[in-house]
Amino acid sequence: MGPEIEKKWQERWESERIFEPAINPEMEKFLITVPWPYSNGSLHVGHGRTYSLADVVARYRRLMGYNVLFPMGFHQSGTPILAYSERLRRGDREAIRQYTEYLKEYENEGEINHYLDQFREPENIAQYFSDRIIKDFRGLGYSIDWSRRFTSAEPFYQEVVKWQFRHLHDLGLIKQGRYPILYSIEDQNAVGEDDIKDGDTDKVSIEEFTAVIFQGPDFGIVAASLRPETIFGITNLWINPEEEYHLVDYMGERLVTSASSVQKLILQNPDIKDLGNVDKDRILYHEFAVPITGKKVPVFPSGFVDPDNGTGVVYSVPGHSVWDYVALKDIGVNIEPVKIITFPEGKGLTVEGLVNEKSIGSLSDSDKIREATAMLYREEFYSGIMDDGNSDFSGMSVQEARENIKKRLLDDSAFILYETSRKAETRGGSRVVVAVLQDQWFIDYSVPWLKEKSHAVVENMLFEPSHYREGMHDIIDWLRERPCARRRGIGTKLPFDERWTIESLSDSTIYPIVYTCATQLREIYAKLGSNLPEDILEHIFTGVPLKNSYSNEVTDLVNQARTSREYWYGVDVRMTTSPHMTNHLAFYIMNHAALFREKDWPKGIVISGLVISEGAKISKSKGNAISLLRIANNYSSDLYRLFSSINSETTSVLDWNEADISLVRKKYDSFVSIVESFKDPGVTDMGNVERWFVVSFYNHASEYIKKMNSYDIRGAYISIFYEVLNDIKHVEARGGNMMVALRAVIRDWLVLMSPVIPHTCEELWERMGNHGFVSTERYISLGDGMDQSPIHRENYIEKLISDIREISRATGINPSVIRINVAPEDIFETASLLMNEGPSKVPDHHRYLIPDFMKNRKNISLEIKDEMNLVRSEKDYIEKLFSCNVEILSEVNRSRRAVPWPGRPSIELIR
Repeated sequence: MGPEIEKKWQERWESERIFEPAINPEMEKFLITVPWPYSNGSLHVGHGRTYSLADVVARYRRLMGYNVLFPMGFHQSGTPILAYSERLRRGDREAIRQYTEYLKEYENEGEINHYLDQFREPENIAQYFSDRIIKDFRGLGYSIDWSRRFTSAEPFYQEVVKWQFRHLHDLGLIKQGRYPILYSIEDQNAVGEDDIKDGDTDKVSIEEFTAVIFQGPDFGIVAASLRPETIFGITNLWINPEEEYHLVDYMGERLVTSASSVQKLILQNPDIKDLGNVDKDRILYHEFAVPITGKKVPVFPSGFVDPDNGTGVVYSVPGHSVWDYVALKDIGVNIEPVKIITFPEGKGLTVEGLVNEKSIGSLSDSDKIREATAMLYREEFYSGIMDDGNSDFSGMSVQEARENIKKRLLDDSAFILYETSRKAETRGGSRVVVAVLQDQWFIDYSVPWLKEKSHAVVENMLFEPSHYREGMHDIIDWLRERPCARRRGIGTKLPFDERWTIESLSDSTIYPIVYTCATQLREIYAKLGSNLPEDILEHIFTGVPLKNSYSNEVTDLVNQARTSREYWYGVDVRMTTSPHMTNHLAFYIMNHAALFREKDWPKGIVISGLVISEGAKISKSKGNAISLLRIANNYSSDLYRLFSSINSETTSVLDWNEADISLVRKKYDSFVSIVESFKDPGVTDMGNVERWFVVSFYNHASEYIKKMNSYDIRGAYISIFYEVLNDIKHVEARGGNMMVALRAVIRDWLVLMSPVIPHTCEELWERMGNHGFVSTERYISLGDGMDQSPIHRENYIEKLISDIREISRATGINPSVIRINVAPEDIFETASLLMNEGPSKVPDHHRYLIPDFMKNRKNISLEIKDEMNLVRSEKDYIEKLFSCNVEILSEVNRSRRAVPWPGRPSIELIR
């Protein structure tokens, strides 16, 4: 099945509008949502997995009789689109190269410059990639209701966001104050995870350092640390000899800091003044006083000091820092480390022990040093006890001492310095630091009543995998103030302070509710002259009666919007990935808890795994970021969907690699070949193996339903795809009539396979002479009540054949005759008595059989009542299989050692 056939069915689905559901109170609704794509570039194979799995779920729910809404919108807020358009206007080579690569996916070479010129305006980037993503998603067969699409840049949607923020403000959750935020120096603007390069998968958080001031004769020097408790173990200070250092004025004191850190310090404290360069000769080898102790320590040079991190000055604690210990060895300075942290019973890691254990020879062994450092810091923090002589902190745990010493230092010899948890830049290439804004707007997620309601939401939700429930509880516990607006970027103006634009995570927390009534909201907005009054939004979203009068036409639209929102909301399942847990999903849950009644709260979150390619993280620089457009053209949409669904657990990492794709393609081709070759035999008479196949198929179907209902998509399709293909091989090996066997199940097989390979199943459905779409068919489950006797009978024959082979192998006999002795009726009755009533009920003439029964108990079964007829019906098959004659008996002879028991006939091989 190639792209032409896939396109044929995509066009038919669209023309018939079969994925645009209407309200139907007689049907149970199912609303499934996914992250809305950010419209600043093409999507690749890694992005598509979550959407593909969501579409499989949506299609499955339809075939099970649900009224399914699977909508999609586009995120066009924030700074990345704006930053890229500005870079293109400036002629930035990297931005031009990046967007040229994007455009090559869709446009002819001669049209690329035309589009690059258009992309100088941010709205053109957003509109272009929104349109192309729709085309890509249609090309992958996603059953999305595109009639409800909207973007975060549309005016009517922005009115909804303003309504949301007015409510949050009225609830006391929107506040303004001094707040540390991630900040783009070049853009002069706050940034969030969505704005930062790899911010969704490699989080950037804000860390709080203690910037300690060491006083010298002419000026001080400031070193920032995450471990203020180590102040008592300082032996020296470090600076980088290759970097520039400046003096700054801090509250009337002159302090040394790296030139790279000055801007960051000023962004966090505007009272700091840059006094310019200071000669390193005035710093190196001079002594400065350690706070609290007054001990004077020298400054040494070392290249391991990062001038961009903290203040570019490091205080040295060789007794508790592998970096410092090794750096002193490197420069040949012999300083005795000062030990200030001990462990219970004198046991625990030491710097010297780790250096020896890891064979660390110099600072060039940086990976080993990082590993050793992590081990040491972790053990000291969780198990360490302060033992610093006679200070007030001796005997405290490290955890307790850290906070107490920090408070002491902050009184007169330190200040707070914020730093990013890793080096970061925006998607546009601007450096990201931490700034402290004096009038920042933020959402206060620390309010107790909000946390309580949010925990209630989480407790009543489905989480797959289930361990993410506890993870979300933890996130809600530690989540506090969150910046919600910035000074520039695309998006909605803060309704009570229009100097600020609501940031891109905060404007996308309740957007799923807009899917339920987007068409009506857009019309109302247009008919009221670009306006959505507060009372209309209140009525639609909360049910409060309208306060004002409107035309009949507008009132009808408002009532339609309210009815649609009431029917469809809340979200039954949101499918997404784990990096969204700490931001998108937490805000989604907490904003719903704050604004809506319990009926409207989210009902489920399913976390899908990330995607790598050929064993490596997907990256355009590595050349393994295959676009969704190329996937559809080079591999076929259905093959991608099948591979994404079946080649790893839903929640596990999926490796998109050619070797595994080839294996899945072979199975897919086998399926297509089997269905294409099917010809209705016109008869329904079945033998044992055909009856077995039908019952086995519906057993697989029952397992498929159980697994799909628990979002185990891989397990579901292993059952209904791989296992059924294996069953077909078994029928063929048994000499069964495959056409007769398939006749009973082929319709249902296509229906159950259609969620994962919809184009293929539509085409095969039509070729078989069926009418309508397989995508709109319902599957009527037969449940677990099917007669399982065909399964037992086939298992009996397979066990009999296995036993014959095992006896032949063990004895070396290649038989000319196989004598099979099945249990006669009186032995069956005796076995029944032994199994159900006990040995006392066995007649005397059969009591000699009791020891043999006990010996063989686990292999005896009463499931098949007519073993003689069953074995006789398979006599020809067994003779053909072993190329010999078969004799079938039903007798007991005390002179023979082997007793035939029900389910365990005796077998004799005759040469």
